[in-house]
Order: sequence, then C-alpha cells, then structure tokens
Amino acid sequence: MGLYSAGGTVEFDGKEIPLNSPRKCLDASLAFVSEDRRDVGLLLDETLEWNVAFSAMQIQDKFLKKYLGGLVSWRDEKAIREVTQKYIDELMIKCTSSQQKAKELSGGNQQKVCLAKAFALEPRFLFVSEPTRGIDVGAKSLVLEALKKFNKEHGVTVVMISSELEELRTTCDRIAIVSGGKIAGILPATDSSEEFGLLMVSQVK
Repeated sequence: MGLYSAGGTVEFDGKEIPLNSPRKCLDASLAFVSEDRRDVGLLLDETLEWNVAFSAMQIQDKFLKKYLGGLVSWRDEKAIREVTQKYIDELMIKCTSSQQKAKELSGGNQQKVCLAKAFALEPRFLFVSEPTRGIDVGAKSLVLEALKKFNKEHGVTVVMISSELEELRTTCDRIAIVSGGKIAGILPATDSSEEFGLLMVSQVK
C-alpha cells in the first residue's frame, strides 16, 4: 500500500500499480486497515465523522457539495453524518455520538472505526492486518462478522493477515502460510490443524 518501501511488481485487474505510492493504490480501489490503529489508522483528535469520511473525501470527492460548476467544494455535513451513523449502527460502535473524538473510544471501538473508514471508500480489494489484536472477545466477533458481511454483500475480496490460525479458519476461505517472506503453501480453511502444522514445520530449518 506504499506505507513502506517495497520491491517487486503489483498487478490488479490486469493493470500494474506503481509501488511505494499510497495514492496510486487508493486510486486503484485498494484499501488497507492497519493493526497500528493509533499511528496509522486513525485521526485520534478528530471526530468519528471526520475519521470515517476524510479518506473518501480526499481520494474520491465523496461527501462534498460542489458549487459554481465544480470550482468550489464544501463538505456535505448531512451525508458525512449519515454514513458515519450507518457504520456506528452496523458495527455497533459504542460512542456518545458521531461527534465524539476517536481517542475517547476503547481499542475495540477504534478498530471498528478503522473498518468503517475503509468501508466508506467502497474498495474492490481490502487488506486487513491483525484486525482483532488487542481487543476483547466480544469486539473480535463483531469485527470478523463485519468483514465477512462486507465481503458477501459487496463482492469485495478481503485479504486478512493474522497470527491466529483458528481466527483465520472461521473467517477465510483459503489460508496461505507465509514463512521467510515467501508463501510456503495455501490450504482450504477446512483442512485439519495437523495439515497446517505440517506446512509450518516444513519451513523450519
């Protein structure tokens, strides 16, 4: 996603995406939810509305009213409030209102705001890294269900990175084991724990 220097090539939908450019990735309808929600994922001193809508405004000109034939743009506060409230309801974000600041929420609710921010972009391909790290069991279940629902209802491919095998098995269709920066193998999520164990051990030297 261009956050860290990378090599190789990336191709999506038959087109090559330039490396090391977050804007190019976002323009190609890719989105990313980082495990580091406080440093990368959120604008902690801003409201939930601003967090959910900001990226979509900047990248896609969403939630904006245009005047003078498009020469002047202004925030559509009503649309921003509506989309934020939609995700507050869908993701069951515990907050006082859509105007509450992100830093005032619990870790689990902050993670849900990160998801809402990505969902608002309406990506065609979504990466999520350790989406349930550091949040309680109840919030974990809601986050994973939200990802499955987003995948099913919008037809969006979701790639989830996690160190929790059982979490992956209950959420994903296929699981790739990565070792030393290379894919050691790909198995159906329904395969036994023994099969995954053997694949992991085979990479240990």
